[in-house]
Amino acid sequence: MKHDSFPYNETEWNKIVDDAFAPDAQPHVFSERYTSRKQEFRRQMEESHMKQHKFRMKKSLTAAVAVAAAIVVIPTAVYASTQIRGYFQNGGGEYQQEMVIPKSDSVSDQIMALQVGWMPDGMAIDPSSGKYSDPNGRGITMSFYKMDNKDDALTHTVSYSVSQETLTCGNNTVLYAVTDTTGQFGEDIFDKDVWVAFPDSNYAVQFYATTGVTKEEIEKIAENLSLTPSDKETAELWSGEPQEEATGGTDEVYKVDDYTIQQIGDTIRSDFYDDDDKYSRVTVKLDSVSVQDNFDGLPAVDDIGNPVDYSQYLNADGTIKDDVRTWYSRGDGVNTLDEKVKEETVPQRVLVMHLSYTNESSITQEICVCPNLLQKNGDRLDYGEVACEPTDETMYCNGTLDDLKYGEFFLFTTDRDHSKNNITNVAPGETVEATVAFLMDADELQDLYADILGYGQKTIVSLGDLQ
Repeated sequence: MKHDSFPYNETEWNKIVDDAFAPDAQPHVFSERYTSRKQEFRRQMEESHMKQHKFRMKKSLTAAVAVAAAIVVIPTAVYASTQIRGYFQNGGGEYQQEMVIPKSDSVSDQIMALQVGWMPDGMAIDPSSGKYSDPNGRGITMSFYKMDNKDDALTHTVSYSVSQETLTCGNNTVLYAVTDTTGQFGEDIFDKDVWVAFPDSNYAVQFYATTGVTKEEIEKIAENLSLTPSDKETAELWSGEPQEEATGGTDEVYKVDDYTIQQIGDTIRSDFYDDDDKYSRVTVKLDSVSVQDNFDGLPAVDDIGNPVDYSQYLNADGTIKDDVRTWYSRGDGVNTLDEKVKEETVPQRVLVMHLSYTNESSITQEICVCPNLLQKNGDRLDYGEVACEPTDETMYCNGTLDDLKYGEFFLFTTDRDHSKNNITNVAPGETVEATVAFLMDADELQDLYADILGYGQKTIVSLGDLQ
């Protein structure tokens, strides 16, 4: 069963927000055919390791940013009431609960704004995302809602719930659930799903908190949430649980015979080179490819060229560590939880590509460095079938080297100006160079091919047997 969560990975969420709000963000324009091929390729990658991060956070960016826009830090709430405004009921199984906050019929039409009176020391908010975080990596995301007039109650389903309580914190009713964290790893593990209902009000707050945030802190945050009259509505209308988007995928099989196979050193043109789209007039050449068991000769940068420390992935002798992978069976979050099935240790290698790109258009443009690996399986070519892939509806895997991006390059470097992994200001006729590196299983270095232009090109390069 697919575990729907938002965000799948907190680092990825932060990148999305940063990109969206960057003052110098510029869209890159591609042809319709190019975009269509890119989407086709992305569908192949839908079962990426990001979807293995299991906490089901269903929240709206609108509601989260509304919190940031509305926040005024003040003393505790002003109402005086002890009415219980919510409760839990069984949602259909041992590990599924339904939170219920009944609608109050005796409230005015006065618009209310949210006030946050207390947060743990060091918790600072990012106004663009509504997320609080502290230097220790703890995090809280908060959303502000108003009940729809058509509904008798606000209801929210919590799957994988291992404990739940209804608390009274000051004048507020707090529905507090803790979810199972089996199979989760990394800094941002959100295991607390909390709703706060206010007395005599049809407004409510939902927030998620990471494992490091204590129950006592949750109670104090909830106690110091309050409402104040406002001229502007900052709450999002709650109209039921967000619906899961259909992710279907594609049944298309990619056969070796469907591709034009070139060799290392050959010049590759975009499939859309002859289109009217000037951005497609790019050629690329794989100058060389090599395999090593360390990071020697490679700069300490990540997949978009930012500094990173790779020492944590190295043994004392300077070789790359083995990847320790843990496999889990997926629970349904209703009657079953995820369970550890097996563990395996897999030796690793670093595959390094040196690439040259030429702008053959008549304009200065930005060139994406975005190669992908394919592996031959019989008469088929598969994208990303490496490391913890493939996962399916019943199993998934986490590895100790997962941060090095199984199936994708983890390192990008160039001596040119760049925006993430895009080389900028490439003049007409100019050739620029870049280097990328992939993490590979030591026994998966045969029958490899590279789509060096990226996004599902039909002309690819054979890497031969690199064992």
